[in-house]
Amino acid sequence: MRVNIDEIKEGGLDRAWDLSREQLDQMLEGDPAGYRARASARVEAHLDRLSSRVLLRARSRGELTVACGRCLAPTALDLPVEFSLTLVPEEEQDEVAGAEAEDHPRRKVAGSFAEADEETYKGREIELDPLVREQFLLALPAYPLCREGCQGLCPVCGQNRNERECGCDTHVPDPRWAGLEKFRKQDR
Repeated sequence: MRVNIDEIKEGGLDRAWDLSREQLDQMLEGDPAGYRARASARVEAHLDRLSSRVLLRARSRGELTVACGRCLAPTALDLPVEFSLTLVPEEEQDEVAGAEAEDHPRRKVAGSFAEADEETYKGREIELDPLVREQFLLALPAYPLCREGCQGLCPVCGQNRNERECGCDTHVPDPRWAGLEKFRKQDR
């Protein structure tokens, strides 16, 4: 979705569009957890113009599937995504960075908290899809679970411990105490 900044009038500009399952899958491609889209997602955005800057507020909801990080069972996940970004013209960002470098020539400026919610745009059009993609990726749980109390797989036999207990001895002795084990066996 592209927006020409000249379209943003005093009351702002509302845009809404759908991301197909295929588009969502492309956005999520490369994530180590292997998220996949179950349905398309509707994106609703509102843009306000603040001089040369643009304030973007958007929201969406992704219906995803992923393997549980503990038991590997397929898990349905509803992912709400809501964000607000200030879009700064690339020229303005370059001017600010150059001025800061002149003020502090020995110090590299890594960014501030105010810049964390800023993105740049070039020219008169803003491409919104890459911004939405980034926010979807940031909203993904790093370690998805099928449920909070998931017991995972048995490390010995691989049985899903949510379905039944396998009875395997999963106690792993601390190797630092292994030398004392022979004394315990002599006392018996």
